[in-house]
Amino acid sequence: MFVSDTFEGSISDKDIVLKSGFLDHLVPGDVIMADRGFNIRDVLNSRKVDLIIPPFLAGREKLTPQEEALTKDIAKHRIHVERAIERIKKFRILQKIIPLSLEPLMTQIVFVASCLVNFQEPLVT
Repeated sequence: MFVSDTFEGSISDKDIVLKSGFLDHLVPGDVIMADRGFNIRDVLNSRKVDLIIPPFLAGREKLTPQEEALTKDIAKHRIHVERAIERIKKFRILQKIIPLSLEPLMTQIVFVASCLVNFQEPLVT
């Protein structure tokens, strides 16, 4: 699990990817799974990294059989990401409004919570 420094809420997803150091961990041939609105294909293409996003209807009534299969495959993997995020959010300190006095510690708080999640039972068996 990659855990970056925390960022203010007004930053875009693309800027987080560019500033977080995440790209430094990618190698050609890696595949990144993201939501439809997460348009970083240009950044990933330059690193020879593939981006998989769920297909969308775009004015059609239904997906093609290949798109349906891809959607199911993405959902099968995405559930593990959602479960990891859910585990991190269960820490009481992350369940309420964070006092401004803790803002300088947020990166460390999220990092420690993520480390503790890694010591829990595996998400995938």
